[in-house]
Amino acid sequence: MRLPPVEPLERNAICTGREEFGKLVRRTLENHSGAFFKILGKSSEGAYYATLLIDDEKILAVEMNDATEGTTLVGKPAIELLKEILQSGPVIVDAYPLNDVDVKMSVFENIDIYRATPKLPLSELCPAFEKPPKAPEESEERREKNEERPREERKKMRRAELVVEAPDRLEPYFRNLGRRLEKRARAEGIEPEEIKISAKEVRYALGAGTGVHITVELGGSLSSGQPGSVKQRIESFVYNAAKELSDEIGKKVVVREVSLRL
Repeated sequence: MRLPPVEPLERNAICTGREEFGKLVRRTLENHSGAFFKILGKSSEGAYYATLLIDDEKILAVEMNDATEGTTLVGKPAIELLKEILQSGPVIVDAYPLNDVDVKMSVFENIDIYRATPKLPLSELCPAFEKPPKAPEESEERREKNEERPREERKKMRRAELVVEAPDRLEPYFRNLGRRLEKRARAEGIEPEEIKISAKEVRYALGAGTGVHITVELGGSLSSGQPGSVKQRIESFVYNAAKELSDEIGKKVVVREVSLRL
């Protein structure tokens, strides 16, 4: 895989299993949009050298090289072999944090491997990213205490209302974009209340194919930061996400408008 020339966070880190590897992934992703890892380990069939590219939620690309024979695996077989290596441990890992541009460029430079790799959640490799078990049903006493909380406090705990208007087969992609946008908005000091994404397939003239044109509306309140600079960063996030969606969907995603009501 071709990867950007970035400085490592850690070199030759020893991880004895998936749990320690998960902790290393969390440290590497702190304040970053993604990461890549170079991993040396052994399976029942021999030694392998893995290259793993991720964003802050999912696996983007995996390549496994047999250290003895030089053969290469990508995609689902590579993920399964990497899981086996991490479970058997120990492994030696170099960890490289990436900013948003580095992640996008790494996808672009390794587009064939990216397309061959299922976009599985990081919990497939790291227990640290598994969702916590469902909490037991709330007791009557606790429910009464929660109902006594100030209305504003409860409001802050609610997720933003997400409205997606898109063709059925594209709706999951843009719903995921909406939740990612909500997470990014909170990181920018916005308390999001409503997010609306409208996506429409468009057929271009002269046989130029089809694309998807989208508009994005975000409503909420700004608790910190300057509105102008926050809006610019939100717009940049949406445009970069659209480029990534173009690869996932197989059609160019064009952002027609990003509007903020703060």
